[in-house]
Amino acid sequence: MNAQVGLAASQDRRKWVAIVAVGLSLFLSALDATIVALALPPIASRFQLSDSIAAAITLAYAIPLTLLVLPSGALVSRFRALPTFLVSILGFVLGSVACGLAPNFLVLLTGRIVQGSFAALIATQGVALAAAVVLPKERGRAMGIVGTVAPLGGVAGPGIGGLLLANFGWSSIFFVNVPVGLLASLLGFLSLRGVSLGHQEPANNVYHQMAGLLRRPQFLLALIAFFSSVSASVALYYLLPFDLSDIQHIDPALSGLVLLCVPLGMMTMGITGGYLSDRYHAKPFMLAGSGLLLIGSLALSLVVSSTTSWMDLAWRLLLVGMGIGLFSSPTMTLIVGVGRDMMAAASTASNLVARLGTVFGPIVMGITWTIVTSLSTQMVAGIILVDILASATLIFTYLSASWLDRNPDRPQVQTGTPMAIKTPDHH
Repeated sequence: MNAQVGLAASQDRRKWVAIVAVGLSLFLSALDATIVALALPPIASRFQLSDSIAAAITLAYAIPLTLLVLPSGALVSRFRALPTFLVSILGFVLGSVACGLAPNFLVLLTGRIVQGSFAALIATQGVALAAAVVLPKERGRAMGIVGTVAPLGGVAGPGIGGLLLANFGWSSIFFVNVPVGLLASLLGFLSLRGVSLGHQEPANNVYHQMAGLLRRPQFLLALIAFFSSVSASVALYYLLPFDLSDIQHIDPALSGLVLLCVPLGMMTMGITGGYLSDRYHAKPFMLAGSGLLLIGSLALSLVVSSTTSWMDLAWRLLLVGMGIGLFSSPTMTLIVGVGRDMMAAASTASNLVARLGTVFGPIVMGITWTIVTSLSTQMVAGIILVDILASATLIFTYLSASWLDRNPDRPQVQTGTPMAIKTPDHH
């Protein structure tokens, strides 16, 4: 009896260690998407590059990260979790080392492509792994932790990059990935042995599974709502620096602190939303989060084109962050609740949608700003765009949540199955 209790406790610890490993891996891939921004000028100076050529350093990471989402989903569905996880992390670390030691621009660019390629694999498998290692009743908390830690990498990137540049030079922004990656690999090795995302399937099966999932109205509507929320948040982050500097005339240091209100709100409500989803149900908190996002966006609309205090901006941004955090965890819980054999397909679909959202928001904002010319009009047009995307998030969330109530006998997203870890037999 004591042996069985001890085994159960050991498995419980392992699954939360696995969640930490997955969170660290996602933090790592998100961190490198933004940490390089401040290093572009010294890198351009080191290799004698023009500003336009230096921008290729960012694109060399972002393009493979987007294009390889679907192929990564096929790989995740074919192989066991631990080897895929370790290969993705160690490949990313090797790419980072190549960037840090790059003797010329070509090697640096190649290293960034390697980083982006393995980051696509990290991001695609991450959500599926986090959902697979916990019981269905714990999935909301797992999504809350992963959904909170991962975006922090992108938010923390410029700050961490600035500190490293000031003290150790541009190479250090790549070498910092090594200890984080090795720690994630170690934790994954200790906790992901025996974890499976389902049967090893043919490479093209994940595409058939995704097509099947997209035919489920509840899944499709939740995915569209998720896309709208990502687009709204990225578009807002594209707009805010211009508003803070040119309209509000807030100095850069204070602007950075004001912008931190969004991730602060996400952290506060992300894990809380996951816990509440486990205890009750995902749908009401999806609705509450999307509604709070819209309220925060509308509140910003009242002040974005006129001068106000930084504290007045801060509480509005905090509302936006809390809405995103409360919405994201329950929504991801719903999206990945499709059964173990289809988790890789669900994770691939959500990752692809997230990548498209990060591109869609700034592109539409940029197109909007080419139509209007004056700064104040651009700010108004930009925040209206965010309001529209936030409204779409609420609308599609409502449609997803209400579809099952209207169609109780139709196929729906399932709750999934418990963790598949092989344990030795005890006689």
